[in-house]
Amino acid sequence: MESSLIDLVFRSDKRKNLLILLDSGSKNIDEIRDELDVTATSILPQIKKLIDSDLIVQEDRMYKLTVLGEFIIKKVKPLISALEVVEKNNSYWTGHDLNSIPRHLLERIAELGDCALIEPDLNHIYEPSQKIIDSMANAKMVSTFASYFNPAYLPLYVELGRKDAELSLNFTQSVWDHLSNEHSNMIEELMSMDNVSLYISKEGIKLTEITVTDRIMLLGLFDKNGKFDQQFIMSFEPAALRWGQELFDYFKKLSKQVNKI
Repeated sequence: MESSLIDLVFRSDKRKNLLILLDSGSKNIDEIRDELDVTATSILPQIKKLIDSDLIVQEDRMYKLTVLGEFIIKKVKPLISALEVVEKNNSYWTGHDLNSIPRHLLERIAELGDCALIEPDLNHIYEPSQKIIDSMANAKMVSTFASYFNPAYLPLYVELGRKDAELSLNFTQSVWDHLSNEHSNMIEELMSMDNVSLYISKEGIKLTEITVTDRIMLLGLFDKNGKFDQQFIMSFEPAALRWGQELFDYFKKLSKQVNKI
């Protein structure tokens, strides 16, 4: 029974999409046809299979989920959403080290929603992505953890700090040592701002960056060989911003605040 239900839900996009659609409420055949962009001829056999399995029922020309159907789809939807996140950028997720993402957040990866893959411009390989710079330009809040650092970001952080954006910046010890030695003027200016908090984190975290602003969530991971390839996952969805902030806060708890170089 269990395996046949799994096949019933997952082996047909029409059935899967119909169950998800009916989770929002009862629909007649015309609404189903229009919202799923299918013909009545193609969807009616799938409806019959779902009725025969007691996942949906027809009442007064309206189709709705049964109690069993509601239970099944509420369990299935998070899995479907997670699969969609992974499948859209499958090569990124399968080619990078996920071990530094806490289990409770990895299990909620579906919250990242419609993500975009940001890849380096081969003509400007050592420069930060212009898409990232543009997305952060007018941020009112920035939380960043980084175990690498491109000095090109420092002027942006200083500019945002001068505009009274709330900045919370967390670097590994090696990154902090480099910044405080090579870019001490900008670091000292950031430290003088009441709206800026600086932290030092331990080494060994296999995460290149997590940045969250009031507009974007940016996630960078080392590849499975431990190398930084300048690829990032970016999302603008509110749930992704909350997810990213939780990830930043997780590492912040393992860090110490610094008030001087």
